Amino acid sequence: MTVALITSIERFVGLSTDTKPTGPRAGSLFYETDTGAQYLYDGAAWQLYLVGGPFRASKTIAFTGAANLGAIGNVPLFTVTGEVLIVSVVPFCTEDLAGATATLALGVTGSTALFIAATTATDIDLGDFWVDTVPDPNGVALPAAVKDIAITDNIVGTVAVAAITDGTIRLDCYWRPLSANGLVVPA
Repeated sequence: MTVALITSIERFVGLSTDTKPTGPRAGSLFYETDTGAQYLYDGAAWQLYLVGGPFRASKTIAFTGAANLGAIGNVPLFTVTGEVLIVSVVPFCTEDLAGATATLALGVTGSTALFIAATTATDIDLGDFWVDTVPDPNGVALPAAVKDIAITDNIVGTVAVAAITDGTIRLDCYWRPLSANGLVVPA
């Protein structure tokens, strides 16, 4: 990178889904109101600006029974780069899950139940925090399995026995980088 003089920096605010401005002055900042992430323009591209933390990545998964959306197998949730500390991962159900005898586990590639063991999908209902195999409505103390876990692999849901054909879960993942390239983004 070439050193760039920072003068009259610009500050932008928007959603993570918004297109970031092209060609602002070096040193300009973009704040994502829905994730809390900040980006710094280095004179050529927007770079994630890791200050403070923990940082939040959020993913809403609407199950349909299709591949990667509830069919038997993995459901990609978050892409992990480098080493990160998962401060907490909190799944919250916003629509009852459906799928006969289907089960759902939460983990990482290679350890698919690292966070939450296989749970009967139809037990995960609207308004439930799914942080263990017995989902809890209203509120819950987070168990050790969903917080303070160091990982290097992508976070996945794993559907088994039968497909999950309907329902929606929002997963909020709070994280901190451990390596210089540590990063968690929705898959």
